[in-house]
Amino acid sequence: MYLPWMLIIYGISTVFRAIAKLDSFSTVWSVLYLIWVLCTIWPSSALAIKRLHDRGRSGWFTLLLLVPIINLWPLIEILFLKGTEGDNRFGPDPLQPDHSTGS
Repeated sequence: MYLPWMLIIYGISTVFRAIAKLDSFSTVWSVLYLIWVLCTIWPSSALAIKRLHDRGRSGWFTLLLLVPIINLWPLIEILFLKGTEGDNRFGPDPLQPDHSTGS
């Protein structure tokens, strides 16, 4: 779920960068790009933290994304590894059916 959003964000940011290089109004496009980045930081971070919670990790683990080379570890966990089986300290397993409703 995280990867498609990141690809969309990357695609749009690439378009903004290309327009800024071609257009004489590069300051305007740079400001628009900055606004875009600021608007996508929160949802991107929320998705990454939600995914880490599925793995039983704290949201603070995302800070390792800022460290070169070591950032591969949380990236692999966010993008490729399956979440924990059953409940963890962040809540119930979202893939397990809810048996309390009788369905």
